[in-house]
Amino acid sequence: MKKIIFRGVIVIIALSIGGKLLMDRREKDNEELRTIQTDLANYLYNHYEISTVDEKREKEIFKEFNQGKGDMTEQEFFERLDSITEYMDIEKIEFTGFSVGPMKGLVVGFIINDVYPDETTLDTRSAETNKWLYSFNTGNTRNSYVLTKKNSSTDEKMPEENIIYYDKGVK
Repeated sequence: MKKIIFRGVIVIIALSIGGKLLMDRREKDNEELRTIQTDLANYLYNHYEISTVDEKREKEIFKEFNQGKGDMTEQEFFERLDSITEYMDIEKIEFTGFSVGPMKGLVVGFIINDVYPDETTLDTRSAETNKWLYSFNTGNTRNSYVLTKKNSSTDEKMPEENIIYYDKGVK
């Protein structure tokens, strides 16, 4: 009888220690995911912006240009297209999920300013800084918005209240 009780106590102690180790590891992983989200948000905030174009006015300009056969020169065409492009700074980033990609990279989903959904795959770390290297597909139109690189980058931190974190771990 004493052996059974002793074995039961040993099993309970082993499960308790294992559970504690698992919880610590999960907490550490969530901390790392939060750091990745903060770094990614700051990187986007400092190096990128989104833009949109009034589609009606764009169609009118294309119609006037008529593939170079219309009433305006190529330079006027590009100047008018630039004039109707509205650039917006990134003010809010909401992270929507993490998953493991086909090449074992970490796929991070996010939405910029509630209008531009995108994702990036983190699979390479910098040798000098040991931080993730980010890459984005600029030029893709999503919901009539385009992610573009800023002409001059900054080195500011995005306000913490404008980052909506995803805390459910990797799927």
